[in-house]
Amino acid sequence: MKNLIIVCILIGCFIVSCKKEKDSITQHDIKGMVFNNCTDSGLANVTVFLQDGQGLNLSTVSGANGSFNFNNMQIHSNTKYEYVIYIPSKSGTNASTFEYCGFDGTRMYFNHDEADFFLKPRVTPRFLFFGFTYGNSSTGNPNDSINIIYYQPIFHKNVPDYPYSLNAKFFGTSPPPIGKIGGYPMGKYIIDIDKWVNNVHTTKKDSVYLGWGANASYTINW
Repeated sequence: MKNLIIVCILIGCFIVSCKKEKDSITQHDIKGMVFNNCTDSGLANVTVFLQDGQGLNLSTVSGANGSFNFNNMQIHSNTKYEYVIYIPSKSGTNASTFEYCGFDGTRMYFNHDEADFFLKPRVTPRFLFFGFTYGNSSTGNPNDSINIIYYQPIFHKNVPDYPYSLNAKFFGTSPPPIGKIGGYPMGKYIIDIDKWVNNVHTTKKDSVYLGWGANASYTINW
């Protein structure tokens, strides 16, 4: 009986050792491009980290077209190595300078078999502030109104669950209040203006480009 127990223990140890995951190591260049959700293009000057969950923590800065490269990396097949391209986020809360401007980063995981893929981690840079100013006052007619809709179609295409448009509407005040928003995704905003002044109705379509960290305004002739 004692010998049977010993044999069972040895068989169990053998089975466990056979099931232990093997590890193969191969060398790869980890390449990719930081993709800007707001412009459909690469984004430069972004700090990109390569981590493996086992102590590896390398960084580089994306180039002019958003490209990045970690050369000659030893990549393990063992799943305890969790490879990730990590780009940190910034909340942008109460930001007043570009350094603290809002930025949505990402974590993009890949395994040993995907190490040669061209990686495209997606990020969303934000502008600081965008405001409307007015070139002249209305007549003060309470029936006068102006409705402004502004939206970012490229970002909406890439992140459809995010609110698509912003709206500001004012009535015959003289002058109307200044509208200002902050921390929204950068990029090209389409502006639709719908005005009623002295019973005359006019519409206008325009656009404005708000860069990463921009602080800009748009003038409307009321």
